[in-house]
Amino acid sequence: MMKITVEKLIYGGKGIGKLNNKVCFIPYVLPEEEVEIEIIREKKNFYECTPSKIIKSSPYRKDPVCRYFTYCGGCDYLHIEYKKQVEYKNEIFVETLQRIGKIDKIPVLEPVPSPENLHYRNRVQFKIKGEKIGFFKKESREIVNIDYCYLLKEELNNILNGLREVVPFFTFLPVEAHFYSSSENQTVAKFVFFKNIKKIPLGLKHMKAFLGDSLEGFGIYTVKDNFPKKINFIGSPFVYETVGDYRFRVSADSFFQVNRFQVGNLIKLVEEELKKEKISVAFDLYSGVGTFSIPMGRYAEKVFGVEINPYAVQDANHNRKLNKASNVFFQRASASDINRFMVKKNPQLVLLDPPRTGIDEKTLDALLQIKNLRKIIYISCNPATLARDISKLVEKGFSVVSTRFIDMFPHTYHIESLTILEK
Repeated sequence: MMKITVEKLIYGGKGIGKLNNKVCFIPYVLPEEEVEIEIIREKKNFYECTPSKIIKSSPYRKDPVCRYFTYCGGCDYLHIEYKKQVEYKNEIFVETLQRIGKIDKIPVLEPVPSPENLHYRNRVQFKIKGEKIGFFKKESREIVNIDYCYLLKEELNNILNGLREVVPFFTFLPVEAHFYSSSENQTVAKFVFFKNIKKIPLGLKHMKAFLGDSLEGFGIYTVKDNFPKKINFIGSPFVYETVGDYRFRVSADSFFQVNRFQVGNLIKLVEEELKKEKISVAFDLYSGVGTFSIPMGRYAEKVFGVEINPYAVQDANHNRKLNKASNVFFQRASASDINRFMVKKNPQLVLLDPPRTGIDEKTLDALLQIKNLRKIIYISCNPATLARDISKLVEKGFSVVSTRFIDMFPHTYHIESLTILEK
């Protein structure tokens, strides 16, 4: 056993220290702690370690509320007081921007903590194998069998108990069960099989008996190219979300923000930016069900939402009517396929909310060709790709007006942020 002092936390949830001039990556530790470590893997330039004993503990360490912590791969920071977690994640966010983006003097605004840091998730994917139902162990495909998750809405924890009872009635065992519970406490489910199953021996009435009356419908899916492909859906495939005075229909195959306490804060921050100046044309790339496009429509004369997911576009068009947003228009296309159209429409503002991979080169080039473009709102779930993208935009004449970390995923290493760039 060897002793090491933890220097800092890094993106990915681990702490780092030095041993024999090599970097050690250690999970479940805090800065300035002295820990006894065990080396699991030795690489050319670093060690992967596990803490065997905390010799000198941080004052910010607390007892994790969950008994599965360190076994289940869902959480990274349950051992850290929440207020301090936000500070550490904010430091990681800024350091990542500076190191990868090479941008000095970044105007960083105060982070936005989650109003509630437990029971915030409205969506879950349970892994299933044999009698095990739960989540993958960290950096493993082994399933940790759980009976409760402190990150989930209580409705989803209640569903977990019913899931254990209903699965034995299936002819074939699903490999995953996905559940989404809306703010209006309506639920949709997806059961994913490796086999091409066309039906299961239970109807909606029976499924409700096990999974609760909030269940609106459930789908049968098979795995194709590593993604679930819909085979059949019984009951309603969508539910409704209320955020402030907005209402959104969200289908089982669409995306909606996972943190039910933070989505309203994110919408308000977007609205604040649009209020600052007169916008005749705005674009929302990766627009989903219209979560931001529709609020943008209150402040811009015309808004174009662009989304490749056909179910999300159907929801978005429904939400356009639901919220009386007649000046908001949606198109089914990838962001890169719409470039010529976007350049022609010449927007003053573009909102980007891309996947973890960030913005593709074609779309970045198109942004630079828009003559009237004055402002970019970049919502990111990956500080590394954000740093890469804003570095390219800064090189081409944009400046970072502000950036801030918004904690959408308490107790995990994931970092959501909102950055404003202006030409």
